[in-house]
Amino acid sequence: MSNRMGLRGALFMAVLALAVGAAVAGEHGKCTKSAEECAAMMKEKYQTRGWMGVELDQNEDGSMRVTSVMPDSPAEKAGLKADDTLVSVNGATLPKDAPEKAMKGEDWKIGNTVALGIKRGDDVSTVKVTLGRIPESLLAKMIETHTREHHEIAKN
Repeated sequence: MSNRMGLRGALFMAVLALAVGAAVAGEHGKCTKSAEECAAMMKEKYQTRGWMGVELDQNEDGSMRVTSVMPDSPAEKAGLKADDTLVSVNGATLPKDAPEKAMKGEDWKIGNTVALGIKRGDDVSTVKVTLGRIPESLLAKMIETHTREHHEIAKN
């Protein structure tokens, strides 16, 4: 059984990290900031955060499987394909080093290149992805999803 990450998966991998963060998380998954503050924080965060353009599932063993690659994304240009399994990120083995640890730091800025160890069938290789800027339309969808899931929305 896998844990589908959907749009969150796209953000997880440089995108791939999606919510505004623990600083704004409150009780029951609701944010302690206003929807407007969250939107502003997300826009600011993703001005410099690199994006790859993949959607992921987490397998039972903790490894990450690429379920889709967005057209014209940095991941597609680097040669990532659906059903690739990520085994390392910049030398940090997954899941041992935990995806969150592998995704932190200066490596995830727009224009930087990250090295992904991938398993495709029985072959293991390294794919280098140069991170891009998240498309405005995807960022807008992320903000909309975050607002819907974490903020009270006024009903008419």
